[in-house]
Amino acid sequence: MITGGILNQTTRMYSQKAGIVFVLLVVIPMFTKALVGACLLGVDMQYGGTKAICSRTGISRVPGNLPDNTTTLEIAFNNIEILHDNEFQHLKHLRCLDISFNPIRKLHGLAFNGLHNLLVLEFNAHELNYTDKSVPLDVFSPLQSLTNLSFRSDVSRFTGRPFDLPHIALARLKKLRHLNIDTGPNTVFKPGFSNLTELRELIVGVTLKHGTRIECGLSNITRQTFDSFSGIPVKLLQLNACRLHNFDKNYLEPFPHLKVFLFNNVHLVNGNLSMVLDTLRVFEHKYMTEIGINEIMTSLPYMGFDRRVYRKPLSEICVTKLDLSSNLISIIDFDGFCTTPVPPLMKCLRRLTLARNRLLGKVSLSNLPLCLLAIFNIEEVDLSDQKIFSFAKYISLVPHKSRADSQRKLPDPFLIFAPPKLSYLNMAALPHGIGELDVDIHFILAKKLKYFNVSYCGLYNLKRKIFGLENLEVLDLSGNSLSIINDTFLDTFPNLKKLRLSNVLLDNQFITQSGKRFFSPLKKLETLDLCSNDLVVLPNDLFHSLVTLQVINLAENKLISIPDLNNLVKLSSLYLHHNSFTTLRPQYTDMLDKTAENNPNFYLTISGNTFTCTCEAFLFLLWLDETMIKLDGGNYSCIESTGKMTFTKNVSGTLLPFHRQCMSSFLLNLTIGGSSAMLVTLMAAFVFIKNKMKLKLMLLRLIGQNIYPKKREEFIYDAFIIYTDSMSSWVCNELRNELETDRGIKLNLRDRDHIPGGSQAEDMLEAMRDSWKIVLILTVDFLKSDLAYFTMCNCLSSITLTTPHRLIVIIDDRLNIPSNIDFLLEAVTENNIVCFDLQQPFTWEFWKTLSVVIKQKEISV
Repeated sequence: MITGGILNQTTRMYSQKAGIVFVLLVVIPMFTKALVGACLLGVDMQYGGTKAICSRTGISRVPGNLPDNTTTLEIAFNNIEILHDNEFQHLKHLRCLDISFNPIRKLHGLAFNGLHNLLVLEFNAHELNYTDKSVPLDVFSPLQSLTNLSFRSDVSRFTGRPFDLPHIALARLKKLRHLNIDTGPNTVFKPGFSNLTELRELIVGVTLKHGTRIECGLSNITRQTFDSFSGIPVKLLQLNACRLHNFDKNYLEPFPHLKVFLFNNVHLVNGNLSMVLDTLRVFEHKYMTEIGINEIMTSLPYMGFDRRVYRKPLSEICVTKLDLSSNLISIIDFDGFCTTPVPPLMKCLRRLTLARNRLLGKVSLSNLPLCLLAIFNIEEVDLSDQKIFSFAKYISLVPHKSRADSQRKLPDPFLIFAPPKLSYLNMAALPHGIGELDVDIHFILAKKLKYFNVSYCGLYNLKRKIFGLENLEVLDLSGNSLSIINDTFLDTFPNLKKLRLSNVLLDNQFITQSGKRFFSPLKKLETLDLCSNDLVVLPNDLFHSLVTLQVINLAENKLISIPDLNNLVKLSSLYLHHNSFTTLRPQYTDMLDKTAENNPNFYLTISGNTFTCTCEAFLFLLWLDETMIKLDGGNYSCIESTGKMTFTKNVSGTLLPFHRQCMSSFLLNLTIGGSSAMLVTLMAAFVFIKNKMKLKLMLLRLIGQNIYPKKREEFIYDAFIIYTDSMSSWVCNELRNELETDRGIKLNLRDRDHIPGGSQAEDMLEAMRDSWKIVLILTVDFLKSDLAYFTMCNCLSSITLTTPHRLIVIIDDRLNIPSNIDFLLEAVTENNIVCFDLQQPFTWEFWKTLSVVIKQKEISV
């Protein structure tokens, strides 16, 4: 709060600077607030006078010391019980008064005296009982300028007795245009309301005031309920969220001039959707701007005909915006609407919403465009989320050619004549699959289409292209099977700003080989969504040409690296959560910090990755503690070198001791490395000696290290088999029978020998200690698993000078071996690497080779 004294002092300090003096003397007073009693005063930007906020101050009378130029007064949420005579007479300039949420139970006859300029009166959550004693007949007479009145209370107070609205008192409001009024279960608006000749908006349904829901009390609507309004050109009627037991089919006849009809979220005890639509007959051959009938609930048993939409009366109403969403509509008579001559509805519609229904009628590429073309002036169409079952969010379609697809013979190219004004088309989750894009699609007259959503529509294999959408800005193809894509598909969308390809089964090989070419035409792209595609590696230069990118979503994949982001100077958000990162290498953290320098609000998500809290990740842990990037929490789960789960903040909180421990390990490794270098020199000198291992052991013994290889008898098992869930059946059946049953090799199998529910990491380390040999089955699924890196590191640690043959690796022939596992394969002897196509029948030679390798003894001296 800036007081007058401070303002004058500030003005004197800057009196030599004319520009600043102007700001202080003219601009700042517009925002200056002062306290008068318990009220906060400020500038009323809407009406030009003073705005007094006295809400929640505990007062029981209207403040009497307010400025004469007060134009807005808020005294809601106080303890006023009675409005006395002449309480507002000094506020002759008042335009807006809010006295809601006071326990007002009585009005004196001259309570509003002096408010002849008042325009808006919010009088909600009162306790008036609507008798002549509580609401005198002339109490509203001074309010001759009032245009907006909200007069609502908790109608449950009248349970057990009927009540009449004070229609004679309200009849004095000759200029009233907007009325938000209470109703009882059987309210009939009496003749006094017929004097409100300027009324244009009538609100009867549920309304929100100061965040509080005020219920609709109307339960029964008869033909006479609204008769008093028959001579008044009411333009808007709102009956939202009423609970109606009965309604007369002609109850809307008193509103022939209605432009907006809102009948949303209504509970019908003895009615259905068809009956609601039938009440619209009064508007046939008339112009309306909006009809909203959505989320209609019924207590009647469900019957199919209750959820059908026929041609009449809707087709004969000229309405601009029609919302029939969330009504469980099962059938629409499209043929009836798409007729010649074109009915009024089709000519006038600008916005159509049929989302979240149960449309089961055939909507195909050949029929839907014709209907859209008939709606010549349509601008927005939403047909999304057509649920066959109420609990299903989307309809999952199997991406393969059905018999209908194989018989479908579309012309090439296939032409779609779109409405020329159409800018928004949402077809997400239609229950009928579009099928394979095996012909070119040409949209005709779709120059204004900006938004196109065909997600979860059974579209698959983008073999061809779509033309005619050069001005499209948002394209959503999520939830379709796009494993086969024409790399020139996006060439026809040069103005695209948002592209969503979430959960589309993108092929890793396609992204690696053709990803850059695929995205290169999108010079204006701002948002790219590639989440949930099981991507492992992205080309480093994938985003080089997309310099306008602001948001990249790569979440829920299997990524182990981040493409180059240095060209993306506008990047504001990068989503990498739930991938396969074990750490972020310095090259990535430096790149991310540089990105944040270009955009201080840069946001990064990395939760859900299996990080490691080992010495190799020290720089990453330090970066987490120091970076200025906005992260999704900053504390992430990670695995210690012992296999124990912890959190990054637990480690970063003791970084100094952790660093010392890592340095000690480094020096130890450096010492061992020097000794190893010496041994390598000796090995090179005696390379011609056949028994190399014996020589190394002899040399170690010369320096006092008596090392002997362990024998088979010291272990519980002959071999520990490491495999993924996809190989479980083969390992537990065929492999076990061949090796254990037929050849007597005792195996340690995860599914048989480990206690369910334990720590996978701890069980794995214990099994390695108890097994003479370790057999690692290397497949694509294994490399994608969360514990792949941890497993390979511990397998590597099992190989020693005395056990060089301990690790055996079975590699699937179909696996493209990535470069980041070279450290493992280089440590395994060549004879211990077995390659075989795991999808083919296994030969006798394979089992013999594998059993010989497992039984092979380590060298001894």
